[in-house]
Amino acid sequence: MRNIFRIMMIGLFGIGTASGQITKVDQEVYGMDCAPCAYGLERGLKKMDGLQEVRVSLNDGKAYMGLAAENGLKLRSIQEEVKKNGFSAKKAEVTLIGNATKEDGQWYIETANERFSVSQDTPKALLQKLTVGTATISGTVQDEEDDNLSGQWSIVLTKIE
Repeated sequence: MRNIFRIMMIGLFGIGTASGQITKVDQEVYGMDCAPCAYGLERGLKKMDGLQEVRVSLNDGKAYMGLAAENGLKLRSIQEEVKKNGFSAKKAEVTLIGNATKEDGQWYIETANERFSVSQDTPKALLQKLTVGTATISGTVQDEEDDNLSGQWSIVLTKIE
């Protein structure tokens, strides 16, 4: 009976980690030029399920977000919330756990909800460390037009854990 329980727990744990998720986002915000604007954006972001901590800095022009251990948030959803509050979401620094795959010489990192294409601007030393399978990575996601948030992103890796 204990062995069955252990197998079930390993299976459940494996399912949770295989799908992947974003764990941290530092989102550049364009057009935020007053304290009430920053406060309004912070309140809007805090209403999103899956965000554990949110801090918006008017001085930095960024929203700093730590995501809950189990979340289904997409970068696209975060950027849509920024837009809904009257601002433009620019590039974002993200940390995520995802499944690294290589197709036709191109690396991808996939979470449960989004796909990140690893940019050729990623330093070669980092590309050489990347292997197929689950990876925890950090990087800069390139800006997309607010009207064209596709859910597939280009990311320049800065760290592989």
